[in-house]
Amino acid sequence: MTAQASKKQPLQEPERSAGGVPFLPASADASDELMSTLRHFHLGEPGARSTLGKVSSEFLPVSLNNFRDASKVRYDYPLCLFPAETTGDVLAKPLSRFLGDVVEGFAPATENARILKDNLAWIEREICSKLRGQEAPVDAAPLVADAAKALQKQLGLKGEHVERLQGDLDQLVAAVDAGSQFLGYGRLAAVHLLLHVARCKSAPRRAAFGQEVAQLAAEMKALLAVEKSKLAAARKSTAIKQSIGASNSYFNTTAMSKMMNHSQGSSSMAIARRRRIEGALEVLEAYQSDPIVMRAVHTEKLGEALLEEAADFESVTDADPCAEAALIFDAESEKLAKVFAALRIARLESRDSYKPAIHDAWFKNFGWEGFSKEELLLLPTVVVIDNANSIAGGGLSSFSRLLSSGRPVQILARVQAHSNPGAAEGEDPFARYRVELGYLGISHRQAVVAQSSAARYEHLLKQYSLALDATHTGLHLVSTGVRSSRGGILDPWFVASAALEGRAHPFFLINPDAGDDFASRMDFSGNPQAEHDWPNHSYSYIDADGNTVNAELSFTFADYALLIPDLKDHFGVVSEGSSSDDLVPVAQWLVLPEDEANSKVPFIWGVDGKDVMQRLVVSRALMMACRDRRNYWRTLQELAGVRSRYIELAVQRASEEAQAAAAAEIEAMRSEQAEELERVRSETAGEALGRLADALVGMDLSAALSGTASAPVAATAASASAPAEEAAPEAAAEPEAAAEPEPEEEEVSFDEPWIETILCTTCNDCINLNPLMFVYDDNKQAYIADATAGTFAQLVESAEFCPANCIHPGKPLNPDEPDLEDLIKRAEAYN
Repeated sequence: MTAQASKKQPLQEPERSAGGVPFLPASADASDELMSTLRHFHLGEPGARSTLGKVSSEFLPVSLNNFRDASKVRYDYPLCLFPAETTGDVLAKPLSRFLGDVVEGFAPATENARILKDNLAWIEREICSKLRGQEAPVDAAPLVADAAKALQKQLGLKGEHVERLQGDLDQLVAAVDAGSQFLGYGRLAAVHLLLHVARCKSAPRRAAFGQEVAQLAAEMKALLAVEKSKLAAARKSTAIKQSIGASNSYFNTTAMSKMMNHSQGSSSMAIARRRRIEGALEVLEAYQSDPIVMRAVHTEKLGEALLEEAADFESVTDADPCAEAALIFDAESEKLAKVFAALRIARLESRDSYKPAIHDAWFKNFGWEGFSKEELLLLPTVVVIDNANSIAGGGLSSFSRLLSSGRPVQILARVQAHSNPGAAEGEDPFARYRVELGYLGISHRQAVVAQSSAARYEHLLKQYSLALDATHTGLHLVSTGVRSSRGGILDPWFVASAALEGRAHPFFLINPDAGDDFASRMDFSGNPQAEHDWPNHSYSYIDADGNTVNAELSFTFADYALLIPDLKDHFGVVSEGSSSDDLVPVAQWLVLPEDEANSKVPFIWGVDGKDVMQRLVVSRALMMACRDRRNYWRTLQELAGVRSRYIELAVQRASEEAQAAAAAEIEAMRSEQAEELERVRSETAGEALGRLADALVGMDLSAALSGTASAPVAATAASASAPAEEAAPEAAAEPEAAAEPEPEEEEVSFDEPWIETILCTTCNDCINLNPLMFVYDDNKQAYIADATAGTFAQLVESAEFCPANCIHPGKPLNPDEPDLEDLIKRAEAYN
């Protein structure tokens, strides 16, 4: 827990209702006896449980304390499900958004429908109250109409306000499409959403297919009619009479028959072809669209009462639902195989493209394996509805066979995120590593595998839509919340959401059609803060001094586990206000080295029903489960490319290679510069010695030997630059040459600032510091343009920043610059 800010509050603790800002009592060092008890509890000693306070169902993780009362919190449910005939890309909307969009549609201006807009929240609450306890979708129009009447009664308006509001309410009710439904967050919300997607997908497909069947049937009839007209019977008076129709009384059909040429004008259709067309026509004319959109298979444990059967939904129970679903799919595909074959034959015959040598064998054994994608998508959706524990137990073999069969059957596995599907009935879910059905599904490479939750309806609808547009077996692992009837105090929607936050039920989607690599086929969106092990959230509490403190905390699997009534025994209450350096938060404990972790006791922050924050020590078994969930999370991260160790190692290796290459290049440049500098120094020294020798040669040595010279040798050497006639008598013969003075050599000083330009790496540090003092040459390498354009401090600072160490600040040009003593000392390292 990291405190970030504080704000003073009254020292006297105010009255608080549950769900407010929690209060953290003053802390004191925990006694050795208490710490010993906490360690024993953490390690699983049964006797320690009775010593510590029992964790009641009122305790919530500190970051969820504000959501105790779901009636005060708006979330995505109820949903408005749009009818299949009117849906576009949007299949559903939250009720609040639906009502707002409808009103904005007929009253876009701010001042329009003002009373209705101000009371939309009341209508929403009224509808929600009617939906409470409803598992199946409910027709939307009557509920909206009833809520509109209730609003008029509630407000009790008079005069023109009543009429104005009623006009707006009438428009609201009229805007609800017939067939729209409201769906609350129930136990089978995921099943109802799957049925809704299946309806929306199948309706346009079946309509288009029906039109094609009718069109090709008419074409086959026309072909047969043409062939029939070639027969002699078609020229008889009775046939002519039938063909004329109601006006035949005006014609002498017998005379017409005698006048007609009865010879055949063209060759007749082959008998085999005629029979083939007649057979196809018979099948097409007998075709009727199946009213069933979804056929579900589930175990008896699920219970018929939970599946409110609609006219387009059919369900059966079976002890082995995966095997039964495969049989149902085969039976449905066998029925439609005849229709699809007849349709294909009709297409070929309409173009006269049927070739018996090719097509006879094809249609003789035509089954679902030969269906096109469009044909497979016309089959009723066959779905297995089962719980994860059942699948991971006795149903695992049939489950694997169905996933690898290629049949486009959907498997909807209802998952309790806290449990272990591989555990025996009554066994502690943390007794062994968790069986991850999602990971098992991924190993079946040609299956669509998705893990989601009805609590995130958009994510769930997205995966359903993808699966029902594909021709693969689909596995949908859907998290279910824990209902309050089992002892939980949070709404199931929040529990399911917490499973996502605590990495108990991470989201992912595998689409085999997207490509052969995980980077293409895996969608990892929807996970909060996917780059971290655990998401971090801010929260506030009031400390013992009355300060409101803003802090940040990781939400771990242990925090999620606190919401599950069956897992309360894995937590122990630390005495109020007791603290110790050996008590560490769960997220911190998980990253400690093993030796250090063994000496610490992990805890989470919980809030009781009175809004008091307390530390809850966590059992070792639950901590091992946290570690296991983090391990699986990291596996998914790597598959998704979010945080891959391979990528990290590759980046590290590339960085090291780049640094080594840069260092080698800099070293080579330094060596080259040093050689060049040594060469220049040697040449300069040679030239100086040569000039000195020349001066010595021109000196009057006799005067020096006689003791009359009063200047030292250095002075004599300096006087060598005087006119030649003063230095030696023999120089008088050449007055013009001696009269010219030698040019003065520019004095070289290392006290001035300079840059070893050839070593510059173009890092921009010095340019950014002072672009007047430092400039780039044509090679984008720096040199000092004007040392007086900046300060000595800037020269020293640029030398310290320079990655190539090629800036030499020299000595200060301005003796009055402040802090020169310190700056000169810092500059010594670079001169």
